[in-house]
Amino acid sequence: MAESKMGTQYVREIVEVFKEIAADNKFPEISAKLLALNPKLEIVCTKIYFKTQKGNEQMEKMSADMGDLKAKLTGCADAAAAGALLDPYISQLDELADFVANMKVRMT
Repeated sequence: MAESKMGTQYVREIVEVFKEIAADNKFPEISAKLLALNPKLEIVCTKIYFKTQKGNEQMEKMSADMGDLKAKLTGCADAAAAGALLDPYISQLDELADFVANMKVRMT
């Protein structure tokens, strides 16, 4: 049987990409924004897929989209351009982390 990745693994990959980008980034404000999001994403890693088993497709798509993100960021001339490139990812992950943090589980 072929083993498939779970959403949790994709989130962990995204966290690692953000950490690498923050370390290699030439814009300190972008690095700070990414590093501030990582603790919230750790909550996602441990909770959302365990509780809901949903979101695998969403995280798989985002992980695939981030494949060349580091290269694109290297080509950005200023922090505003880098921020505009990262904002869609950050807002989507921020929403997801807030959802997970406030999610109630109903046992039936």
